[in-house]
Amino acid sequence: MTAYMQSRPDADAQPAKQEIQSSARRKQREQELRQLLTENLVGTLELSALQQRLLNSMTRGVALDGLHYHHEALDVDIRIGKQSTHSCGYRLLCTDEYLGEIVFKRNRKFTEREMQLIEALIPALVNPLRNSLRSRLLASTGS
Repeated sequence: MTAYMQSRPDADAQPAKQEIQSSARRKQREQELRQLLTENLVGTLELSALQQRLLNSMTRGVALDGLHYHHEALDVDIRIGKQSTHSCGYRLLCTDEYLGEIVFKRNRKFTEREMQLIEALIPALVNPLRNSLRSRLLASTGS
């Protein structure tokens, strides 16, 4: 007796198609959040206001309770929101220029996907943060 198996291409294609659509939606959402973040961060040079805008914008994509921004050399230590148990932190460097460290906080662990989203959004912070730090340096030197 011979048994024949026939492949059903649409059965295997359905999960792959859903994954592609899901990935496309994530990419589009990431782009929308990056654009929102860019728009919300432009126009402020005050560090704490910049960090508050960052937190407000980021919470549209990732549930966050608070953040902690620290730049030791400039004596900057900003804590906004609730400083919860779980954290996801980044040392901010741009072409060998140290921009400080930022730690996002919340009450539950970050998923890999959430950390990827945060990492995709952080580049939108670089120029506004650099401008804010430079403005602070100029103000402190009286120039």
